Amino acid sequence: MNPDVAMTLDEAVAEVQGLLTGLDLELIPEQNQYNAITRQLNRGLRAVALESEWSYYSSLENVGTVHTGDRSIVIRSTVRPRIIGNDSCRLVREDGQVVEWVAWVPRDSLQVYAWQHGLWACHARTSILLSRPIFVHEDGLSFQVPVMREPVMFRLPQQPEDGTDVVPVDDDIREQTVDFDYPDLVIRKAAYFYAQTNPLWQPRVQTLEANYKELLYPLVERDTRHTDAPPQNEWLMPISGDISEDRSGRSARPSADWDRLF
Repeated sequence: MNPDVAMTLDEAVAEVQGLLTGLDLELIPEQNQYNAITRQLNRGLRAVALESEWSYYSSLENVGTVHTGDRSIVIRSTVRPRIIGNDSCRLVREDGQVVEWVAWVPRDSLQVYAWQHGLWACHARTSILLSRPIFVHEDGLSFQVPVMREPVMFRLPQQPEDGTDVVPVDDDIREQTVDFDYPDLVIRKAAYFYAQTNPLWQPRVQTLEANYKELLYPLVERDTRHTDAPPQNEWLMPISGDISEDRSGRSARPSADWDRLF
């Protein structure tokens, strides 16, 4: 997380309060309003985690070593593999060097790669199925899987209902940062949720939702923009002469079989 934009719990609570009231108030962590805003921040974290197919929260899980002849890898039931875009498993040495990348394929397509020298994988419940057995030279390598993780929540101590013996909130909890690389998005989502709980703020719910989306779309574009265009077949159409050859003598046929098309 970028420390320049990181926000602590105290700062996030003050931001939510400022968005809704326009006042710079310092709330007491042991009182109800601070606790209520913290709950909405947790809801905002969980909601933002669902945006863009969980791309904001990911990590690598080492599921153990592989041995010669293995065709499947067992993973914990609480782990969800991340199968988005170019995410891939990997066989790694002890020094962290990647020996082989293992790309994801659909489960019903795994058999297509059974006779290939490379290695592909698919996810089935608590197992990762491989396209071929592990070779001898791959024995003992670590198998790492990209997984989705849950965002880190804020956990405040439970206060007694009668108001006696108030449990103080530790500084470690108040200084915990929002688990997101751009916390303003979580704060706007929390303000949107919190406004729905108060009749005085409910007329602003649609405005708060619009403000959230105005920030969400640029962030999604920032994280998903591609700088290189995908490769395409070269297609040349000369103005004169044979259509199968341009003036330089180079064939103008694309990758498709031209003779079968006509």
